[in-house]
Amino acid sequence: MAAWRLIKTPKLSGLTNMQTDLKMFHDFEAGLISSTLRIYSWKPKCISYGYAQKVDRLIALRQSSGQGGSEAQKRDWDIVKRPTGGGIVFHNEAEVTYSLITELDNPKLPKGLVPSYKKLSEAIVHALNLFNINSELKPTQEPANPPTRNSLCFSYPAEYEVVVDGRKIVGSAQKRGKRTLLQQGSIFVRNTSEDDFSLLKQPNQAYNAVSVEEVLGRTVGFEELYEALVVGFCETLKIELKTQKL
Repeated sequence: MAAWRLIKTPKLSGLTNMQTDLKMFHDFEAGLISSTLRIYSWKPKCISYGYAQKVDRLIALRQSSGQGGSEAQKRDWDIVKRPTGGGIVFHNEAEVTYSLITELDNPKLPKGLVPSYKKLSEAIVHALNLFNINSELKPTQEPANPPTRNSLCFSYPAEYEVVVDGRKIVGSAQKRGKRTLLQQGSIFVRNTSEDDFSLLKQPNQAYNAVSVEEVLGRTVGFEELYEALVVGFCETLKIELKTQKL
């Protein structure tokens, strides 16, 4: 099987990142590109929301009193809609995000949304284990008293999401076309200021997450996680990755 494309694009705006992933999705649907793993980060920091969410119901877009611009803009947050589902994510500039594009019937992945999601989550677990982070997939069995779910992606781990001691460290979601699978995932590298959650229209939502830096007790850079993700996907999916530009 031919090598997959590997694309590294750190420090792009939220709009550029989402437009890039969506273009790759449509290009793959049209047979114009091959399977691709893209690893990227965000600049400026950005709040993204799932394709099924209504942003005006979730985020305070009101104008700052006496000044132009919204509350989010005043705090230097961009806002963008993702092509995939899931909840609100606060992407700070330390975060590392991946997008993976391939065929729905790629033999490297089991068929079906949940089985393929589980396999790709295993690649992330492998990558984090290279840092000696004891991550695992969330068990399928629900706890006796699960926390109330809300609009935040990192409020509660869904089935087969990556957790550390029960706390979410990666959030992922898929978009599916006629022949194409797109999975986007955010690795929670550094804690977001709790003050920024006041931008939500329901600011007191539970946030059950743990960051990579919190677990390791040190700063983690983009290149470290990039290299670990490459190994994680290559060894878990048994694929070869070839570096290319967009």
